[in-house]
Amino acid sequence: MCKYTFMTTMFSVFFGLISHAQQLAITGKWQTPDKDIIEFYPEGQLFTARQIGTETEKDKNNNNKIIAKELKPAAAKIFEGIVIDPKDNKTYHGWFIINDTGTELQLKVKWGFLSFNETWKRVN
Repeated sequence: MCKYTFMTTMFSVFFGLISHAQQLAITGKWQTPDKDIIEFYPEGQLFTARQIGTETEKDKNNNNKIIAKELKPAAAKIFEGIVIDPKDNKTYHGWFIINDTGTELQLKVKWGFLSFNETWKRVN
């Protein structure tokens, strides 16, 4: 009985640490190809992303807008949830996929048979 309890505790700790590390992988600041800075942060068990800066004058109106919400881990280094276009506030189902080194984030959005892909770079 003691062995079983020990093994259960070890598995729980191990998978808890992996899950925590995976979740921390998306937090932080990322730069889009348009030079917008997006910050991912936890909200309870889920994650939210908002635009916090930009280098282009036309996108300054989007600062502090939420661009993704209700993001949850779907698999190792993959988060899925609602992606919001800050220009028209339309919502889409999307995925954020982190590369193995944690330096790039690929956004994939699909609507119908069309799709949109974009690669972001980690800023911090």
